[in-house]
Amino acid sequence: MNRGSRPLGVLLLAGLLFGWTTSGWGQSPPTPELTITGRLAAKATIAVAGFAPFALQGEDIGKLGAGVLSADLKFTTIFDVMDSGMLPFDPATAQAGQERLLMPGLNALKVQYLAVGYLSSRGREAVLDGRLFEVASGNLLLEKRYVGDAKFIRLIAHRFNDDIVFQLTGEKGVAQTRIVYVSAVSRTAKELYIMDYDGAAPLAITGTRDINLSPRWSPDGRSIAYTSYRNGNPDLYLLNFDSGRRDPLSTVRGLNVTPGWSPDGQWLALAMSSGGGTNLHLIPRGGGRPRTITTGPSVSVSPSFSPNGRQIVFNSDRGGTPQLYLVDVDGSNLRRLTFQGNYNASPRWSPRGDKIAFMCRLAGHQICLINPDGSGLQQLTSLGGNEEPAWAPNGRHLVFSSTRMGRRDIFVMHADGTEQRRLTSNGWDNYLPDWSP
Repeated sequence: MNRGSRPLGVLLLAGLLFGWTTSGWGQSPPTPELTITGRLAAKATIAVAGFAPFALQGEDIGKLGAGVLSADLKFTTIFDVMDSGMLPFDPATAQAGQERLLMPGLNALKVQYLAVGYLSSRGREAVLDGRLFEVASGNLLLEKRYVGDAKFIRLIAHRFNDDIVFQLTGEKGVAQTRIVYVSAVSRTAKELYIMDYDGAAPLAITGTRDINLSPRWSPDGRSIAYTSYRNGNPDLYLLNFDSGRRDPLSTVRGLNVTPGWSPDGQWLALAMSSGGGTNLHLIPRGGGRPRTITTGPSVSVSPSFSPNGRQIVFNSDRGGTPQLYLVDVDGSNLRRLTFQGNYNASPRWSPRGDKIAFMCRLAGHQICLINPDGSGLQQLTSLGGNEEPAWAPNGRHLVFSSTRMGRRDIFVMHADGTEQRRLTSNGWDNYLPDWSP
């Protein structure tokens, strides 16, 4: 990782990938839809072929593209990806227009779908022609062309994956999403970084050499709200990726911390310590006079909106120990949610609305789930200290920090607690992650 802060323009350049050329040819037959049950899907078997060795700008983008797409498909929880060594043919030898010749062998292995990628170049740009077939019928379900700078081949493969997921399920994939987090780059400096959802391409987005905390993506993915001590006080700022500006939103003396966005992106809930106690307030996206949600001498922090925007879950010590509470956005109908354990904090409401993830103190700090009515407590982690969960935008995965490898690092897992995997290993403490929309 580059330990210096890189220009925001580099980040904005990656954003131009949303402008890649994508095109489809012809009319595809009706697409068979995968059955989605709860947060996880009934898995379908898929094979990846094509991606023949192709050197461009000194790298074999064929091998890289196949590896990224296979990993993306596996992470979805929707697919079982057939190992390339188990296929009845060399996947790199697949030929455009001859894919149906591969179907009998794949059908015998009960493979249901075939994703094929053909790479070529256009100057310094990489061109990927992606195709998706239903094996049993041989029908072409998806055909698109992706064009982008060869150094962004990983993001090109991510986009192909997300198109496959959407084609078969109607859900948006998460392979093009990113994760923002805090990295303690020195004893006194805590900077914000972003990385791809799989841990690739970490990039510093602050370089103030002071303390920056609690980053939260806006619902449109164009801004990040965060707390910074750049002027000595923990003030709330908004980093705008379109303009590159960092504008102060709340600079009241005392705490301005733990922001949480309303689903429509027009409001931020945050904890402020002015006026006695630390309480929750609402401010407009552009800043302005705060509206009070909670009152009293206790500490109330870490607000997270319900998907319908009507309620907020947060943690407070108003009952003596940190516990989760629910409150309507107008401050009414406040009630306690958790009663098991003497320390529950950092709640995050699932985008699907059915679960709330939080840090629970059960045999150490662990990640737990609970239903919004207080039932169904479920512990997801058990190794090391685990904190600060945040949901993927599709509600199928969680990102969190863990000390299981020694330092605090960023990990991901599926929403049922399986496939826990580390994303950061830069030798610093990395924590307070948030997943982009």
